[in-house]
Amino acid sequence: MRLPGLLRLIVRNFASNVDPAAMMIRFGQPAFLVVILGTMFSGLVSPSATSSGSYMAFLVPGAIAFQMVAGGVIAGNLFWLDRRWSMVEQIFVGPFRRAEYLASLILTALVFSLVGVGIMVVVALPFIGLPSLTLPELGVVLATIALGGIFFSTFLIGLGTQLRSANTYFTIQSFVQLFVVFLSTVYYPITDKTPKVLVDVLYCNPLTYAATAVRDAFEGQVGAPVYAALGILSGLCLLTFVLATWGFRTMEPGAVQ
Repeated sequence: MRLPGLLRLIVRNFASNVDPAAMMIRFGQPAFLVVILGTMFSGLVSPSATSSGSYMAFLVPGAIAFQMVAGGVIAGNLFWLDRRWSMVEQIFVGPFRRAEYLASLILTALVFSLVGVGIMVVVALPFIGLPSLTLPELGVVLATIALGGIFFSTFLIGLGTQLRSANTYFTIQSFVQLFVVFLSTVYYPITDKTPKVLVDVLYCNPLTYAATAVRDAFEGQVGAPVYAALGILSGLCLLTFVLATWGFRTMEPGAVQ
């Protein structure tokens, strides 16, 4: 039985990405940071500043939210390498529609994001125990990761459709990745001592809303702030998805440098 085109593209995406060494680096580095930062900063960050009981309990949901960025980067890199080696044109002239190819990249990002979430949970178990999430709270976590994964993957894919230089693409990608991680509330909380300018920047960052939604779900506080965060992420997803779709239609064919 022949698989549908979408599933064949997803299998192909995994076959070109699943390298043991690369997977250890991609998923091992965030897990390593959780252990090191959680251990080192627990004595430096006051529990009262995090409202989570401990810095580790504050850090883990943030690290889980970060997985949506990791999945989006994987999808963006996969698309760029397809352009670099003229695989995009080969796929488009084959028995695949452009919508199937775009959907396969997004779904690949989502699966990698969820795998990263699972690894984060396993790594955090010795430190914070198994989170007692209700079904709605679990739904908030999964919806947050899904929306964030769609946002970052379609943003990078849309960016990749408009650039023809690897140096430019990976420079912008690295800058965006550093910006969304370190100018968010993944690693540190907002307190009364946080400069107002920095607070404004933090609240312009989609990852801040994702981290807030996941933390509130872990703390059993699913309410208006969570729904607002999901609404913001949904709006951003719609915007970047439209841009990625437009980019597919206007992309110039041919290999890039």
